[in-house]
Amino acid sequence: MKFTTIGYYFFRIKTKFACSVLCLVLLFSSGFLAIHGYAASVLSYVVKGAGNAEIYCADTTGNILLRIPTDAPNMGSLSWSPDGRFVAYQSNHEGAPNIYVLDIQNKTSRRLTNHEGRNMRPIWSPNGKWIAFISDRAGNLDIYRIDVDGSNLRRLTNRGNNRRPGWSPDSQQIAFVSSRDERNALYVMTADGKGLRRLKKDFSISSTGSTWSPDGKQIAFVGGNLFTDGLNVYVIGADGNNFRRLTHGGAWSWTSDPAWSPDGAWIAYTSREVVNWPAPGVKVPIDEVFGKCTIYVINAAGEAGEPHEIVNGLPLLPMPAWAPEGFLSVSPGTEKQTTLWGRLKQRNR
Repeated sequence: MKFTTIGYYFFRIKTKFACSVLCLVLLFSSGFLAIHGYAASVLSYVVKGAGNAEIYCADTTGNILLRIPTDAPNMGSLSWSPDGRFVAYQSNHEGAPNIYVLDIQNKTSRRLTNHEGRNMRPIWSPNGKWIAFISDRAGNLDIYRIDVDGSNLRRLTNRGNNRRPGWSPDSQQIAFVSSRDERNALYVMTADGKGLRRLKKDFSISSTGSTWSPDGKQIAFVGGNLFTDGLNVYVIGADGNNFRRLTHGGAWSWTSDPAWSPDGAWIAYTSREVVNWPAPGVKVPIDEVFGKCTIYVINAAGEAGEPHEIVNGLPLLPMPAWAPEGFLSVSPGTEKQTTLWGRLKQRNR
């Protein structure tokens, strides 16, 4: 009888321990933690409804982890501060496009630029000090750098049209696309606009984004021919070597906005198809030329087969942005995770 009683309690202890382990397994394999790392693989994008925009955060399988309300009726081109507390974005809700900074905790925004020209595509430097953006305030589109408090504005380019800056991981270099030599090409310059060098020659480059790998050794960008192979994501070494193609969208497919994940495993991008190419001389609104956007993620090494679809049916140019590592551990979504863990423990008492 004593042995039976002891065995019973030992059985209960083992059962509770097994259930606890099972809870941990379920938690870390659920939609709250992506299969490739919870903190390191959180992808954000903007969803515009009837009211103010919301920022959706998803894992690499497309599961929604968090929805962040904002005070912005029109929001685009997200870029996170390194600590995950703020988001830089562009909006034209007060007239010309300008750059704003959203405080994620307080859900309030402040205006960073104030100019009648177009101010777009903000990119937060990894060291947290600067925000690079493009503006046509001087005529052509140029790249500017500004301190995060709105001071010390500095123009970095002054020739041709220059688009889509991307910071190197050490914040010492900026990759961008420029038409200064009559044809778009991929360039790299220092953070103060010096040391200009062209990375890729004799290849059609699209002005739809560039992004560095976390180790600083590679840059992903968009190029190709829309009418033959489509516009696709390509990768090149920061030294100009090891050029390779990563996606294969096909003719009339338009890929844009590549974004390298903080853990180096993924590149997110948007894709859309031409649905109504206008006849020569006929002007058609751009939203009638292309269909809705789909966001994909693909293995950055090109070794994991087909891209994974994150979300589809979005308006043009949702511009996906990866949240910094550890974002959700200190974000407003932490309470949701704690609540879930509490429920799992309650079920097994």
